[in-house]
Amino acid sequence: MSYIALYREWRPQSFADMVGQEHVTRTLQNALRKGRIAHAYLFSGPRGTGKTSSAKILAKAINCVNGPAEEPCNECPACRGITAGSIMDVVEIDAASNRGVDEIRELREQVKYAPTEVRYKVYIVDEVHMLTTEAFNALLKTLEEPPQHVVFILATTEPHKLPATILSRCQRFDFHRISGRQTVDRLRQIAADKQISVAEDALWMIARAAEGGMRDALSIFDQLISFGGDQVTADTITSLLGGVRTDVLSAIASAIAEKDMQQALTLLGSLLEEGKEAGQILHELTVYFRDLLMLKTVPGLQEVQDRAQYDKQFAEIAERFEAKQLIDMITRMTDTAQEMKWHNQGTLLLEMLMIRLCKDESDDKQELIRRIENLERQLAAGVIGKQSTQETFGTSGEKAQQSSLDRSTATPRQAAGTRSSQPAGTQKQTAKSPVSQPESSQPAPSPAARSLHKLIQNPNYDLFQKVSSGWNQVLDEVKRRKITAQAWLLDGEPTAVDSGNVIVAFKNQIHRDTVMKPIHKSVIDEVLSEFLGEPCSLVAVLQSEWKAFKQQGHEELASTAEDPLVSETITLFGQDLVEIED
Repeated sequence: MSYIALYREWRPQSFADMVGQEHVTRTLQNALRKGRIAHAYLFSGPRGTGKTSSAKILAKAINCVNGPAEEPCNECPACRGITAGSIMDVVEIDAASNRGVDEIRELREQVKYAPTEVRYKVYIVDEVHMLTTEAFNALLKTLEEPPQHVVFILATTEPHKLPATILSRCQRFDFHRISGRQTVDRLRQIAADKQISVAEDALWMIARAAEGGMRDALSIFDQLISFGGDQVTADTITSLLGGVRTDVLSAIASAIAEKDMQQALTLLGSLLEEGKEAGQILHELTVYFRDLLMLKTVPGLQEVQDRAQYDKQFAEIAERFEAKQLIDMITRMTDTAQEMKWHNQGTLLLEMLMIRLCKDESDDKQELIRRIENLERQLAAGVIGKQSTQETFGTSGEKAQQSSLDRSTATPRQAAGTRSSQPAGTQKQTAKSPVSQPESSQPAPSPAARSLHKLIQNPNYDLFQKVSSGWNQVLDEVKRRKITAQAWLLDGEPTAVDSGNVIVAFKNQIHRDTVMKPIHKSVIDEVLSEFLGEPCSLVAVLQSEWKAFKQQGHEELASTAEDPLVSETITLFGQDLVEIED
């Protein structure tokens, strides 16, 4: 006897053999028991879930010599003939290759004739969504009022592509994906019948690869039997399908839990050297962490899990993560998977993801705490609203603020005396003197220059060289993450770097102001921190401010040192703890 593929050999021959579609079989059996046979059915659902098999079982049930019956007997000539495909009155049509209006017109002519071998003529139209619009229009009238001896069974994986006029003329049944547990049970039954030894984790790997399709699962199992003989193990599946073994996924998860970046990258490199695709590795890792999350949040709901069993090691790994951590990690994985669709460097993205997952969050927390404490100090001093904004964004309108400050230094009594003791013409000239006085004297250092004073005194030349030589890389990475942020950053040029700040000078004020907006600055700060390997923050200034600062920085030190009060304060508290404000 010639070889028959497993999915054909184990195709369900009765409604009782159907797996995972109880809602469909129950409805059809009730209709058969009551004699309520419709003229048109629509079976829709994912591939390999039993649509065509159910159509043939239904055709046997309504044409069985004992029927219409809830179950076909599979013994009478009608049942055996339909199973073998030898009954001319049961016609199976592939709509993908017979999609034109001419084929439908021919079918419409054939339905007029009465069946010759069985009770009903049954037309099973597979992949019906492939019919053309003209073909659907030609089928409408026949489908609405077919002869009493005709039953149409339409099957499709994409019911949304069918016209509403077709849908409204059919009884629709939606087939569900078959669960992992049901697939494993079916595979175990077949393995026992074939006397094949299959490891439990191997069965679950097949079920996951099938993605809810029983036909896919049987095809994979058939291929594994040919490859591994009477012994099918997890290694057999990974060798054939290119998946990742569970023990390797467990080792990667343990390395991430321990923040062991070297071990995680070593394991990842080993998988890549074996020829595993980056996308496949990421998919397997995402499913594994999904299972960790399910066990962590709903440990008693094992039917929603995607694993064979929860051994002690898996439970221990789940305990090392918080639920929020797992959610964040899965979110990063899915985001990376989405980026891989538009990026030709999948391996690089996967390595970057692994580094992020292993990165110690304590550094970020310490940086956040430092920034919060700094903000609290500024709020306590009452300068966060005005001074910090000026120091960050420069000194546009600085002359007007300086004029207002000069005018406020004169007491009301002095102002009144001046107005009363001088003639009108003299008063007008005197009123202008506070405004013109700063212009005649040496200009005071700008707020931006004062805020940058520590950077110009202790610049980090090594980091500056790294940023300058790799500025194009920084721009490319910013563009990949947020193209609008890169467009505004193009106008800037790095001018200095210290351990916590990167100074970038801009020609235009609008570019400087826009990159400092949180929506853009957060992206740029993240890229700079990753590029330099330590937390960094962008400080944007105008090129004119930067040049003025370099010229005025040392002169400011000399002028302030001459003030006895300032000198005494510096002596008592030290230069680093003293900030001079006008």
